[in-house]
Amino acid sequence: MEPILSAVALLAIVLLVLAGACLFTRWAGQNLNGGFVAGFRSGRRLEVLDRAGLGKDQALLVVRAGQRYLLLGSTSAGVTLLAELTEEEGKQWNPPRPSGEGEESKKSDFLALMQRLREKK
Repeated sequence: MEPILSAVALLAIVLLVLAGACLFTRWAGQNLNGGFVAGFRSGRRLEVLDRAGLGKDQALLVVRAGQRYLLLGSTSAGVTLLAELTEEEGKQWNPPRPSGEGEESKKSDFLALMQRLREKK
């Protein structure tokens, strides 16, 4: 009888630990908002305006940091500044799109930006 009670007690402790971990991760996800970056989000000084996936763990990002607009390359090795956009180019990403325009419109805007950046070189 004693081994059964020990097994039940051990199972109860494991379930309590799992429930506590689940509750903590939910709380942390809602309240901590990514730690250091949370300060930027609350002031709306750092914002990812668009993202285009290029492959596994690779993406191009258009980011607004304060009044600056940046084109960043993101890989598993890190983030690289590819270009700083002019204010005119950056503001093209700011207007909210009507719900009628879809993913196709975003792709064409991103392709147009990439074409202009290639022409600059």
